[in-house]
Amino acid sequence: MAMSKRCGLLMFASVAALVGACTNDMAADETGSVGMELQIAPGVTINTVNWSIKNPGTGFSRSASINVRFSNTVSFLAGAIPQGTGYTLALTAASVDGAFNCTGMAGFDITAGASTPVGITLSCATAAPGQGTVVVTGTTQVCANLDSISAAPLETAVNTTIALSATASAGTLTPTFAWTATAGTFDNATSAAPVFTCPATPGPVVITATALPSAASCPNTFTQSVTVTCDAVNPTFTNVYANIIAVRCTGCHRPGGSGVNVGMLDMSTPAAAYANLVGINAQGIGAGSSGITCASVSPPLVRVIPGDASNSLLFTKVHSKTVGTLAPCGSPMPLGGGAPLSAADNDLISAWIAGGAANN
Repeated sequence: MAMSKRCGLLMFASVAALVGACTNDMAADETGSVGMELQIAPGVTINTVNWSIKNPGTGFSRSASINVRFSNTVSFLAGAIPQGTGYTLALTAASVDGAFNCTGMAGFDITAGASTPVGITLSCATAAPGQGTVVVTGTTQVCANLDSISAAPLETAVNTTIALSATASAGTLTPTFAWTATAGTFDNATSAAPVFTCPATPGPVVITATALPSAASCPNTFTQSVTVTCDAVNPTFTNVYANIIAVRCTGCHRPGGSGVNVGMLDMSTPAAAYANLVGINAQGIGAGSSGITCASVSPPLVRVIPGDASNSLLFTKVHSKTVGTLAPCGSPMPLGGGAPLSAADNDLISAWIAGGAANN
């Protein structure tokens, strides 16, 4: 029968001490019958009891085991114990099924020539396996889900733009975005709808959108990628106008703008730009950062000389802004705080002029 509470058995052990020799006329009280095993409670059986006698003050120590398989009590006689005080008798045992561990302890003194009876209680408790506790500290992570990503167009020329957009959800939170690319730039890499500019070097570019908040533990989709193609631009006037002049120049070089009123150059349409550039002498009346008006230079400076980019004023003006030098007249272009053209843009203009500056 299993037991979960402590139980005890009062037992007596006779301990004797003789000076110089063991007494032979003292014997343990033998009780019990053949075949009887010692039970400390119904269903709890022990076969062996271990005992030890110690005296910390003198260093005395002795231990042994008792076979109680056929006993109803635990009794034994230990002789030759030196006279003294402060002895301790300790008993240990385990039930045969390992379900209980038993211990008992009592103190006693030894008088020479006398037999000292010691009463001790053997208390037994269930032998529960070693147990412990665990403290769990958990944190929560809100995960955004990237619902969609778009890019238009998927193929365009180097240095031109691609419109991007993404949508995401994050429960009650407002998601944010982070855009990255293997090349090129963004006007706002944290916007839901940034504008991407292809690099000057042609080739495929991988653009990746990340929805925030996110973490490695998030099971949902919080990143998506799209591959766009940035093509090399053929050096035609159509490409020069579409990729450079229309983007960087027509804000001023249009009727009513300073590029027409001071620079005397209208490039508001492809037809006007070609007619006012190729083979046309410079007519600008602004001295600009160089201190020289283009109209005053003699011999006249030609805006575009077919086959000769290095002596064409269109090229020298934009190139001087890129490399940080003075223009031969007026100011480098684009004017003022406008960013210089990229090296690829300079190369496109140069290649078009060198190829004959055709209206193609």
